[in-house]
Amino acid sequence: MGSEPEVSVVVPTYNERDNVAKLIQAIHEALTRAGITYEVVVVDDNSPDGTAEVARALSSRYSVHVVVRPGKLGLASAILDGVRVSRGKYVAVMDADLQHPPEVLPKLVERIREGCDIAIGSRYVRGGATPGWSPLRRLVSWGANALARLLLPKVRGVRDAMSGYFVFRREVIEGVELNPRGFKFLLELLVKGRFSRVCEYPIVFRPRVWGESKLGVGEVVNYVLHVLDLAHDSVRFAIVGGLGTLVNLATVALTGYYLGVEHWLSVATAFEVSTLFNYSLHEVWTFKTGFRGGFLSRLLRFHGAVVAQLVSQMLFSNLLYYVYGVGRLAAQLVGIAVGFLLNYLLSKFMVWRRARR
Repeated sequence: MGSEPEVSVVVPTYNERDNVAKLIQAIHEALTRAGITYEVVVVDDNSPDGTAEVARALSSRYSVHVVVRPGKLGLASAILDGVRVSRGKYVAVMDADLQHPPEVLPKLVERIREGCDIAIGSRYVRGGATPGWSPLRRLVSWGANALARLLLPKVRGVRDAMSGYFVFRREVIEGVELNPRGFKFLLELLVKGRFSRVCEYPIVFRPRVWGESKLGVGEVVNYVLHVLDLAHDSVRFAIVGGLGTLVNLATVALTGYYLGVEHWLSVATAFEVSTLFNYSLHEVWTFKTGFRGGFLSRLLRFHGAVVAQLVSQMLFSNLLYYVYGVGRLAAQLVGIAVGFLLNYLLSKFMVWRRARR
């Protein structure tokens, strides 16, 4: 295999036949000119246009290693597979569509040499730009960055957490369990990685010349779910609670207005239906796996937590309204907040308490 290169450049590809040769040549010229030893790891999702074959043909001229996966498995997982087979001291990640300028690679590597753990090619620091973007795409990108900064504290100091162009020290991911989804590997790295310093260097994100963009509605949904997966479990708990409220109201409407059930029975049915709904989502999404006790035991404990929430909500709301003269809505809001907090704490530390390893 030869000596270890200083940097491994991981390039995920799917139907990039028209771009991959130009990209590899540009990477070679930029890094060789800067005196940086390298390898390019092309991870191809079995492109029907022959991208892998084009990349393999270049291995006689450049330091190129090609990994072909059985199908279209996603960009983030392709990066992870490329990182696993790479040998460099540092790992660079960039797209194959020539929108990321290869000439900036030496600058990013230089930032790592100077002490950064992660160096990001940023569109949103001074000197960065996104020429040719429509107002809608700019709005979507801004919203994606805003959502990440709002829900992920470790991302708040980063201007372009959505970048697909970055370099990091291999130590950043050593011993870290990564489960990236969709397009945004960098988010996973920023939230879970072991680092102390992140740097950003301006890039001009070029318009795509050949091929088609892979970004669609499905990737937007994947991104939102990814951010929520990385967020604190209290965020997911609150979202499930909100959905459960809608389920509760829908059940009351269905049983009361359409089935003619007595109101007290309709409310009791809605309580149980929404409790089961919330429990199911908490089990598979909010708190996920590795719990103590069995399914039925957790279900019974969760019912207890919900009852405790209702009692505390009523207690605080009535106390503030009748004893301290607080307005109805303000008193109810405080009661709801106290009830939510109690339910969350009971759920996290009693219902879905982690099993010891």
